Amino acid sequence: MKKKLSWIFFVLNRFNSADTQGRSSASTMFSILGIAFGVTVLIVILSVMNGFQMGYIDTIMQVSSAHIRLYGTSEELQKCENLHLHESFFKFKEVKTLLQGDYEKQHGILLRAVEHDVLQKDFGFAKTVKMTSGSFNLEQDNYAVIGYELARQLALSVGDTAIILAAAGSSDTDIFPENRELIITGIFKTGYYAVDSSFAFVSLDGGNKILGNEKKLYASVKLKNQNNDVLYISSVKNAVPEIWAESWRSYNHAFFGALQIEKNMMLLLIVLIFLVVAVNIYNGMRRSIYERREDISVLVSMGAYTKYVQFIFIANGFTIGFIGSVSGLLLGLFLSLQINSIFAITEQAVNKVLLFISILSQGYVSEEFYVFNPVYLYMEDVPVRLFFGEILSVFLFGVFSASSAALIAAKRILKFKPAEVMRYE
Repeated sequence: MKKKLSWIFFVLNRFNSADTQGRSSASTMFSILGIAFGVTVLIVILSVMNGFQMGYIDTIMQVSSAHIRLYGTSEELQKCENLHLHESFFKFKEVKTLLQGDYEKQHGILLRAVEHDVLQKDFGFAKTVKMTSGSFNLEQDNYAVIGYELARQLALSVGDTAIILAAAGSSDTDIFPENRELIITGIFKTGYYAVDSSFAFVSLDGGNKILGNEKKLYASVKLKNQNNDVLYISSVKNAVPEIWAESWRSYNHAFFGALQIEKNMMLLLIVLIFLVVAVNIYNGMRRSIYERREDISVLVSMGAYTKYVQFIFIANGFTIGFIGSVSGLLLGLFLSLQINSIFAITEQAVNKVLLFISILSQGYVSEEFYVFNPVYLYMEDVPVRLFFGEILSVFLFGVFSASSAALIAAKRILKFKPAEVMRYE
């Protein structure tokens, strides 16, 4: 077996040496570049999409929905908390309201009443809610902490007063509450526009004055492993049958489903790159086999098995796929990890060119160029998340597409009749 492999690789090396010149060399190079380009693009797109999606998902899970939502009386929720099956647990109420800021600007918000020590109870929440000014201070009933974008839209800053114009709640909720003035003690930013533009937090006691003293309230539950949600709900239901529980899967089903469809469609479009390259490899390999029909016939006539000759061309396709995939993998990882630095360099280069043009145009100074202009985009940089399983799948797919194309093309060897080829060629 060792001698057979040595012979196969010897012939493969001779064929590859002959391919370094002429049309075959160009075809091989374009095939390698095609695989490398496909792997690079796919890795960069996946890493950026994962960064955006996981950033949104983490914010939603930590701030909005939690892993589990419970609903019941304070006593029922206390029983659930005493089970100690969670990582964090805090009670809250929420209602949709209309908030008015300075200059009579108004905006619909989700007003959430939480325990004043929520940052100590939920470290994930505390890590996600980054304070840009002020502090997360809910010690007084009329203190409030609002999102960065909400504060900008209502022209509010720390120390200002906002007014709740209307509230929708239970039957004992006053639609136009009397205790409706809130003092802004802090402004937070999560990086997720939907949260930053619509969330406001008050204390649970302050929330009762606005929302009414309804006996039932919610609880936000975080687990060490979010995938244990079904097990947790089952345990809680067995201990407290009256409790209502909802998992993050059902609460965010529509949003997470839309993200998955978006990702799948993007993957489908990028996979077409590999298919085009595979067709190119197939045609190039068929041409190479036809051009070497005399060499193949000589090898078969000298006693070489047809399957070994086929393996030579399959190994050649594997080599193309492997070299292209490794090159694309390294380049894709580099671009993914350095993408923000690359954008920063691009901004500097473009701004220098614009400055030079403005000097030539008699002192006219143009606006600075930003890849992520805050006027149009609610982001400061590109988040990147790399997952080993996805990167490995992209790498293997690049190798597999080239190898499969070579395998299909190599079947042409079975149609050769060495005696006829040597007689007429």
